[in-house]
Amino acid sequence: MDTTTAIAETAVAASAQPQPVAAALKYGDEQLVQFVAALEEPFDPREIKWRVTNTTTDRRRGQVIAYADSRAYTDRLNALFTVRGWTREYSVQMIQNFERMERGNSDTRISGKVVVTCKLMIDGLGAHSGLGEEWADNENAATAAEAQAFKRACSCFGLGRYLYGLAGSWVDLDEKKQPVSRPKLPEWALPKRKSSANEGRVNDRPAQSASPDAEAVKKRVRALCGQVGFSLARSLTTAIVGAETAEGIHDVGVLSTLAAKLEDTLRGVERLRATTDVVGQAKCSEICRALNFPGDSLDDIPDRAALRRLIEALEKEGGAIPMRPEGDGSGPPAGNAHSGGGGPAQSAHTFAPRDMRNLGEARGKLLREAQRVARLKGLKLAEVVDRAAKGAFRFVDLQRLTPDAVPALQAATQILRRVA
Repeated sequence: MDTTTAIAETAVAASAQPQPVAAALKYGDEQLVQFVAALEEPFDPREIKWRVTNTTTDRRRGQVIAYADSRAYTDRLNALFTVRGWTREYSVQMIQNFERMERGNSDTRISGKVVVTCKLMIDGLGAHSGLGEEWADNENAATAAEAQAFKRACSCFGLGRYLYGLAGSWVDLDEKKQPVSRPKLPEWALPKRKSSANEGRVNDRPAQSASPDAEAVKKRVRALCGQVGFSLARSLTTAIVGAETAEGIHDVGVLSTLAAKLEDTLRGVERLRATTDVVGQAKCSEICRALNFPGDSLDDIPDRAALRRLIEALEKEGGAIPMRPEGDGSGPPAGNAHSGGGGPAQSAHTFAPRDMRNLGEARGKLLREAQRVARLKGLKLAEVVDRAAKGAFRFVDLQRLTPDAVPALQAATQILRRVA
């Protein structure tokens, strides 16, 4: 394995060292909350681009995922911290001898990979790293891997993180296989305020929210806390407001930041439920014990990091396809949508938790019946599911289905139940 390493700094001149932002030396809790909220603010919709990841057989419709160019990330960091308040370092590796299978082709060939690690450092907030990779035979491999690594490092601070929650959408394609129209972004993925570069910075005195209705936001926070579980809600509330509950908080900006974090966590909880339906509760309990959780209930997951570890372990066990797309547009195709044969167009809105639970239950019942039939007939699980689905969906797409597919899942389950 040949390895070469190169270091690059792009936020400041190569010969210059990053200087601390004056305010970064005296960040209080409220100022830190404001920085987090400013980083997590969605990009202007004009900055959002769409990448085609899957197409129907006739290539007239395609599944697209949203991403933003690296320059949008850089602009946000410059606006908040100035060009002297942050920097990044790249470590580049070339890894040889990967067996690669081309999409739509069963032939394999040996290729290399360019792997880039980006370390993003923000004065006063710390440092995070992200990993990017691309096949070496791509003439823009280094550029693509660098952008992916940078965006993933940014997402650790919350910048661009919301893009991971956007589901893939099916749209019509033109003769060049490009989207004819742009999918509509859901309300939560739109910026909540207009800001200039100077307005984005945090001053010594915290900015006041324009909305006086703190009780409405607090009501939303209470509902979300009940949905994500006691421990997850407590850890988030403690980190953001400095207390175990938000009842004594009246700052709408702080409450809105907490609500946004809870909503993002709820999407993770729904992902956990869907993955558990695939691998089974017994396997989930086993992994919870291995992770030293007090139990296997939702209330036993201590924080978001633990939730992420549990989901990753379950998906690895079940060979599941991640339900969230890579927000930078350069990751593997994913998303809650029908693929392969095309299927109905994916709605751009976020489905209600009840709809997602119904989807998870329908998918779990189908898999249990499919496992029984597979053992009975000596067939592969995927083959059993595909036969029962009768073209409505495929086994490989189970994790990408939306609640619209529940009737098709139930119909396939009924077919399998009749198999003696």
